[in-house]
This record gives sequence, structure tokens and C-alpha cells, in this order.
Amino acid sequence: MVINSILTSPSSPGGESPSRPQASENPRRPLPELYVDRLLARARTTGALKNDKPFAVKGIGLVIGNASLTFFSDNRLLYLSSRLRNDRVKELVKRISSVIINRLQHPSKHIMAEVVPSGSKGGVKENPKDVFTFTDRAEANANIKLYFEQIHPFYSFLDQKEFKEMALAPDFPGRLAQNKAIYALYYAVVALGCQTGTGGRFEPGKGRAWQFLARAFAIFPDLLALPDSLDVLQAMTALAIYSLNISCLAIEHFILSEATRRAQNLSRANLSGKARAAYHRTFWVLYTIEKITNFHFGRNSLFVDHDIVVPIPTVPDAIIGDLDWFLVTARYARLLSKAMTSLFSIAGTDDPKAYYLAIIDQCENELEQWRMSIPANIRPGEPYRTHAIQGALLRLAALRIHLYYNSFKLSLCRATLHLAANTSNVVSQARQAESTRVMMETSRSVLELTAFIDVEPNTSLWIMAGIPVVALFILFDLVVTNPKHAGTATNLALLDMAGGHFSRIEYASGGSLPGSLIGEFAHIAREYVNTIKSEEILNQPLEKQSSAQPKSLPGSSNSLNQTGPQPRADGESRIPTLLSSPPSLEPTQVSDGLVFDGNVDLPLDDTLLFPINDRYFEMDDEIPIGTDIMDLFNSAMPGLDPFFNQMMGDGI
Repeated sequence: MVINSILTSPSSPGGESPSRPQASENPRRPLPELYVDRLLARARTTGALKNDKPFAVKGIGLVIGNASLTFFSDNRLLYLSSRLRNDRVKELVKRISSVIINRLQHPSKHIMAEVVPSGSKGGVKENPKDVFTFTDRAEANANIKLYFEQIHPFYSFLDQKEFKEMALAPDFPGRLAQNKAIYALYYAVVALGCQTGTGGRFEPGKGRAWQFLARAFAIFPDLLALPDSLDVLQAMTALAIYSLNISCLAIEHFILSEATRRAQNLSRANLSGKARAAYHRTFWVLYTIEKITNFHFGRNSLFVDHDIVVPIPTVPDAIIGDLDWFLVTARYARLLSKAMTSLFSIAGTDDPKAYYLAIIDQCENELEQWRMSIPANIRPGEPYRTHAIQGALLRLAALRIHLYYNSFKLSLCRATLHLAANTSNVVSQARQAESTRVMMETSRSVLELTAFIDVEPNTSLWIMAGIPVVALFILFDLVVTNPKHAGTATNLALLDMAGGHFSRIEYASGGSLPGSLIGEFAHIAREYVNTIKSEEILNQPLEKQSSAQPKSLPGSSNSLNQTGPQPRADGESRIPTLLSSPPSLEPTQVSDGLVFDGNVDLPLDDTLLFPINDRYFEMDDEIPIGTDIMDLFNSAMPGLDPFFNQMMGDGI
């Protein structure tokens, strides 16, 4: 931790204070000026900012917000209809919107009955008369074992030995009845273990794991009323971990916010010994969860980083192979936090655009430093070789690290392109081209990794759906904007792979999560490219048609044939492929002199455009109107969504 200090000069021998330099007309301001400072300073003056909007880099959230790639506004649909020359995307989004409305407004059953049954607080549906009915101990112990084997290494906030001794103690049922925080913690841990096994479901209110979770949720209003304590914080943390999966998406924000508030409040408590060590573990687990989740949702973090003095403990249970998971993910969370508070916020500097470019440079450098701190055999940015990674836990940890790395890299690339689109002479053309190329390669890497993602109820939203769907839409936009690019055939193949992944989600969820609708974007992109290819062939002279040699990905009958105009008269040589193909796919062949259809003066491999600066992507900042595709994974929880209003009322 770096502590800022003020150094003063020693007094002179004669006791006289050192001479002060005269204040300059423009003294250096050590405190940064924010945009709100300008608003206040110029309020009710002739120099008021009025309707002038501050410049900011959009895209803070990969999945939520005006600039989200999963958000389809009317303007964006208009742009796509113009590019595709049809309304296929508009019709698909309309169908998706209808499904979302049906899911959120007309749930199949009242989830509230599963979460807080009628009767006393803490009761379960089967035993409403007993406030603290103790469940089958053998089943609970088996689930606790699963929790510490599969979940605990990634969220090591509990003392494994201490918790197991407590749970196996003969007097434990009586202790549960006396301590509501321990009661909620215990059943949240049992629910997490059960979900990891065979008791999890994608839908809220279903499955054996949810029955255990219902016991913890039943006394959640009581936890809110209890004073800050380590037991309450740990119970909140266990519930926050469970809320990371799809079934709890509707209540995730409330639980995580309350847990974060408790974690910061408890920093002022006088803890010692084991309690102090447990608090340190719990604090950093919550910090990591909250920063990663809020970054992807595009929400401001509730943790105040400049107030944090909690040391990072050494956690042997979180060391997986040669990877210190606890420390690596905490450092990643801090990287995201820096970006949230600097890059994706309103700048008050006189030259905000140059400021943002400098911040992007710093974020990229620190991301690279973080990458290099990870063991070489699982290092992101390099091929994910599952066969070379020993152990299921290390393979899962490596997969998450690769996806986290690619996610932040995509955010920085999009920030660079947005900055370039809204400025002049700030981002060079070479850097714009490089950012677009890196964005394509990174999206490809994400979609290749979908083959290794476990489509299970306990897989977090970001790993299973959030990051992959963003990569899918990046490649979709690139294909639609650059249908003749050398990398299009590879991109189409990976879009098909992504469509298969989301169809797996639909199959695994029994149809409750209609992921196959997302896969239809891949079909639209392929049909568009085939149409462009056919029109190009028809428009060629007959002699060129007969000599054309279509080339495509081996084994793909629908891949883009890489044919195009003959080389230009100036004797332009063969153009190399702009992007290297992923290891699992063979390189795409490129015809001589193939050009991008938007500008015939530029060779194809010199032109790769991403439509981030198109006017059709502009929308109101305050209340964007449109459809967010990610809502396909949300579910209504009557009486509970969004802020436990009914749970905190008199009707419990």
C-alpha cells in the first residue's frame, strides 16, 4: 500500500522559517478537478456549461448500458437493416423481446413461495411449524464436502477446519437455533455444495439446492436488522457467491451491495486473532467479486479503494498448483477498479481526450504486467492447452483467467476505438487498425474457449454467457461491416461455434434459457456474406467468372469463397492475411487484390472497420430504449425482485 505523506523542510538554525516562493498565477493543483467541480463553479454564471455534455469513453459495461454490444436500440437496428438490406435482425430482436417480456412479466410460478414460505421465519415448505428445522445431517455433510472441494478454493473466505468442526459438533442444531447469521451461512454453504453436485437448476425456485437456499433467504430480513459482525458478513458473502449464477440474477445486486456495505463497516471493528484473519479473507473475496461483477454490469463499485488498508492474507486453500488464485484475482479486480474510476468516468481535465489515451496506455501496460505474473502454463494471451494442465481445479482456474483477461482487453480496445471515433489527431490510424485487429483476435479466443465452459447451474453468468455473448456480437458486427475481409470465413466458423454453445445452454436448462435465439445471429451473418459473394460473382465479366478460384475453410461448404477483383494495374503484390487463424482452424486463403467493399482504393487486408463511430449507434444517455439480449438469462422473482420489498414487509 502506498501512503501519501507531506514532507516539510527542517527549520533553519536561527529558527526562521524557510522562505516561501511567491505563488504563481497558475499554481499546480494537487487535487484533480472533476466535471462536477466545473458544474458547481459555473452555476448561475454567464459561463455556465448549460447543455454541453462532457466527453467520456463509453462501454464501461460489456453487457449493460447504452454502449453495450448486447443492447439493440432502434438506431442500431436501423443501421443493421441498412447494412443487411433486410429486417432479419429487427425481426429476431422483436422475437427475443417478446420472450423477455414473457419471462419477466409472466413467470411460470410464484417463486416467493419457495423463498419465504408461509408461516414463521426460517421455516421450510415441508415443515412450516418448525422455525429452525434441522435438515438431514448426512445429506448436508455431503454437500459441505462438495463445497470445500469445488467452491472453496475460488472463494476462500471460511476457515475450512473450523467450519467443519462447528457443523459436526453434537450441539450444532441448538447453536443454529440461537444464531441467525450462522443459520444463514450454514444453509448457504450447503446450497452451494448441493448446486455443485446434482441439486442445482437454472431456474429460480427449482431444485434441491434452492430448497436449502430458501432457508437462508427466509431469515435475510433479520440479517439486515442485525448489527455488523463477522458472522453476518460471512453469511452475506456466501449468499453473494450463490447469487453469481443465473438463477439469482434478479437479486444479485441487492445481496452484493449489502455485503459490500458490511465489509467496509467492519473494517473499523476491533477484531483480533482468528476473527481478524477471517475478516481479511472475507473482505478480499467480496472485493474481488464486487469489482468484477460491477465492471461487467457497468455499475459503479461501492468499495472505496482509497480507504482500504486491509492487508491481503496468505490463503493456502486458494493456491491451485503454482497459481495463487486469491492474489491474482484480487489484483485483477483492482485493475478493473482503476479503469472504472479513471477511464470510464467523466474527466474534468482541460484536455480529456489526451488524458483518456494516457489512461488506456497505463491500463494496457498494467494488464500485461498482470498477465506476466501468472504461471506460464496457464498464462492468458497464449493458447489454452487443457491437456497440458494438471487437475480439474487448475483447468477451471485457467479458463476463468483467460476469459477475464480477454474481457478487459476487449473493453480497452473498444475504448480506444470510441476515443478515435470522437476525436481528431489523438489516436493514430495505425493504432485504430491495431485495436480493431486485437479486438477480432481476442473475440476469436473467447469463442474458442466456449468449448471448455461447463454449462452447469453453478457456472457464473459472466463465464457462461456474458463474456461469450459480447465476443459473438463483436464478430457479428465485424462480419456485417467487412463481409469481404480475409478473416470473414474464420469469423463465421467461430460464430457457428458460439451458436452451438448457446444452444447447449438451452438444452441444459430444459428450454428455460432460449440460447438458440442468440445463435440465429450467426445464421444471419452467414446468409449475408453468401449474398454478397453471389452478387459479386454475378457482377463479374464472364471470363473472370470462369477463371475465378473460390477458396474457403476446409470442410466448410458454406464458408465465404475468397474471390474478388483482379490485381490493380499498378502491379500490387499479393496481400498477406491480416489476422492469423486460431490454432484449431486452418488459415483462410486470400485472393490477390481483394478489397473492402466500402472503399475500393484500400486493399482488403489494410481495412478492417468496426462500426463504433456510426451515427446509428448513438442513443440517449439517460433512458436508452431498446432490447438488451442479456435479459434472456434473467427471470422474474415475484415479491422479491428487485429489492426484497415484500421480504422486509409485514407479509412474511
